[in-house]
Amino acid sequence: MSEQVEIDFYLDSDEEAFLESWENKYGQLDGEQIEKLYQAMAQDIEEKYKSGEHKLGKKYVYQDIVVGYSDYSAFNNWFLFSSTKK
Repeated sequence: MSEQVEIDFYLDSDEEAFLESWENKYGQLDGEQIEKLYQAMAQDIEEKYKSGEHKLGKKYVYQDIVVGYSDYSAFNNWFLFSSTKK
C-alpha cells in the first residue's frame, strides 16, 4: 500500500446511507468536502489496518459514524465498504 489509498462503496445505497448519517450528525457537505472527508477516511482506515487496529471484513466506524464492513482491492488500492457483510 505505497500509493495513495482511496475508498469506495460497493453500492450507491451504501454510500447514500453513510452520507445521510454523516450529514445528520455533522451537517451538509458539498462535493469538495465529501472528497476531503473520503481522503481523511482513507488515511484513517489505512493506518488502522496497518497497525492491526482494524481487520478487513469488520465494521469500520469513522468519527462515531458507521461506514460499513470493509474490504480491500489491492489492484485499485481501495478500501471498499458495504452495509452488509460480503
